[in-house]
Amino acid sequence: MAREVFREGKPPHDARESRCARCGAPFHCGIDDPGGCWCAKLPPLPREAYPADTGCLCEKCLREALA
Repeated sequence: MAREVFREGKPPHDARESRCARCGAPFHCGIDDPGGCWCAKLPPLPREAYPADTGCLCEKCLREALA
């Protein structure tokens, strides 16, 4: 079984899995990916729609909040 090599002291993405602040579903935050995070391709949530000190949302919850 091949092991993934840590780069720059960071664990592989699977080990950095995020959980949605709204529904608790696991999702991959791509902030460190070469193309950036998937959420950057969506419009930003208005400030009043979600408290800034709350964690990230999964794609499903973010799309629902934007609707």
